[in-house]
Amino acid sequence: MAARGTDTGVVITTSSPVATEPLPLTVRTLWRISAVGTSAVVVMTAVIVAVASGETAVLLAGAGLGALTVGIGWPMADLRYRAWRWGLDHRWVESRSGVIVRTTQIVPRSRVQTLTTSTGPRDRRLGLTTVVIHTAGTHTPNLTIPHLGEEAVARLRKELGG
Repeated sequence: MAARGTDTGVVITTSSPVATEPLPLTVRTLWRISAVGTSAVVVMTAVIVAVASGETAVLLAGAGLGALTVGIGWPMADLRYRAWRWGLDHRWVESRSGVIVRTTQIVPRSRVQTLTTSTGPRDRRLGLTTVVIHTAGTHTPNLTIPHLGEEAVARLRKELGG
């Protein structure tokens, strides 16, 4: 921890960032698969509408929109992956995310009440788990870290007592 003075005589304390750990690399794969799946739904919808209406222009527009969806979704998965960080130290649990709008969530360890996990079918297949950290005095989760690997989840459970 480093302290530095300011013009007003107030001392500001800075410390190293807590949120330094990335999500597992398989998360990027999951997000890429989601982009391709969204594109497939768009193209299939265009095919159904084109067949029902007899308009080939709808089919061409749907194919173009499907290609655009993959063209944006694939690199966006990479950007989202690089933007997501989480961390834990003796004082805080922190997460940082967001490509366009950046979000930082910090929860003091002393306020952590419970830790819950959830795993959907895709996450189970890839060995990933979403962790939700609840704090004392609230009914809503204060911090959610999606798609963590088994080792990270075990570490959080051990450290936070969940």
